Amino acid sequence: MVATATPAAAASPGLNFSSDKTPNPTIVEDELTVHEHDRAMMDDPLEYYNDAGEVTTLNASVNSSQTTPVGLRFDKVDAEAFAQFPRVDNEGDNDATWTKASDWTTSSGASSSVSVAEADADGVEKVNVDASVASGETATATFGANVSLDSDPNKRVLTFGGNVNELASGATVEVRVVDGDGDYRYAEISSSVAASDETHIANGTGNGFVFQERISNLPLAGSGDGALDSIQEIDVVASEANADVTVSWLDADRKGEVDLAEIERDTDGDSELETTTVTNIWQSGPTNITGLSTLGDTFDEASIADLHVYDVRYALEDVTDESEYSVNFSSADAYSYPEKLELYADLQVPTAIDLSHGDLTLEFDQGLINERYAVLEVGSGVDSSTDFGNTSDSAMTGMTSALSGQDTTAELVSSATADTNYRIHAVILLQTEEVDTIMSTAGAVGPTGGGGGGFLGGFWGQLTAVVGTVLGGAWISRYFGGGS
Repeated sequence: MVATATPAAAASPGLNFSSDKTPNPTIVEDELTVHEHDRAMMDDPLEYYNDAGEVTTLNASVNSSQTTPVGLRFDKVDAEAFAQFPRVDNEGDNDATWTKASDWTTSSGASSSVSVAEADADGVEKVNVDASVASGETATATFGANVSLDSDPNKRVLTFGGNVNELASGATVEVRVVDGDGDYRYAEISSSVAASDETHIANGTGNGFVFQERISNLPLAGSGDGALDSIQEIDVVASEANADVTVSWLDADRKGEVDLAEIERDTDGDSELETTTVTNIWQSGPTNITGLSTLGDTFDEASIADLHVYDVRYALEDVTDESEYSVNFSSADAYSYPEKLELYADLQVPTAIDLSHGDLTLEFDQGLINERYAVLEVGSGVDSSTDFGNTSDSAMTGMTSALSGQDTTAELVSSATADTNYRIHAVILLQTEEVDTIMSTAGAVGPTGGGGGGFLGGFWGQLTAVVGTVLGGAWISRYFGGGS
């Protein structure tokens, strides 16, 4: 059993982050890739296996304004149902499955050839069909081991998932369900058709296609009695030119389509995106979905390789380690303001073997006019063990020039890197009523946090421990916390 990391005790800087005036420096990531998201063990897209094999959750959040915050390719999903065909006595326990190259046979025209090879990747069982086809000829890969569906063949659903690696000019690939006397129904891969046509899998190369269609809706052809009387084999037939496909999901047994996930798609041709649950994917690449919870029940215990998570925020409000922030409200007589907030924060994006990071930017949403930020500076690569008040001037870079006005976002570090500690120091001038707004409704503890412990040491720590119990740390910070 995989160990689960015990989360640290939750802490917070004790600020009201619902207020625009509250400083909340944030490292913004455009796209995080989680290389293994195991749905049997994980619910949140920000969960991952750390380097010790423990399930861990990033101290971060996903921008909730997005309609499709996560993406995945279904050829990178390991779901038990993908490899079950053919089902023997409906138990699914079958030594002969389409995932074994040795259970396929091949045939071709005199000047053509075709090979079938196991192509497992991304934790998913796959086979590759690579056809070299001369003009006017075909090349066929046939899976027929233990395939014998004699009842209701036309009521079943042909399912194909995978990648089109090569589709030469003029080439066509048909995925056929074939009966015993030579009749078949088929779905097609061809550049001459619309990919969204219900009888077509794809119209070009790409990854992550999923096709599901009731067999009765597919074109009928062949040399038998003119009716599909049973399903005895599945053929992958390339015609006229070279083609290469990788199969990650193959089935012709089920009588219903599998719900994939909820996406946004123009479903009625009015150029407006609507939310809909889909069963087919005809666009290449990651499919962006409205949430992991919208995946069909086929995927309840699936493992997803390379889960894409968009617009991830590593913000001060997500910090849970008291040593990584310090918050101090005090009088600001030297600035001719009633009060000030002095803030220190260490922000760092963690690294792990199972994580790949996209572009990172350290940003600061400005809730007040420029003049209120008496100090705003950032240090890149500051040792997190250095006391907040002892950071050398040379390690910090003044950033007040990056401010551009109230209700704007300042870019403090344009190309941040993971596993680098960014120390933010700000002195913000406040009116008394603004302090009340910025303080958490639960009562912001006065000089809080660690980063060296100077703020809570000695007599001050004893005083806040006693008086804070009665009056609340925020009150102490404002009326006992001196300084200018």
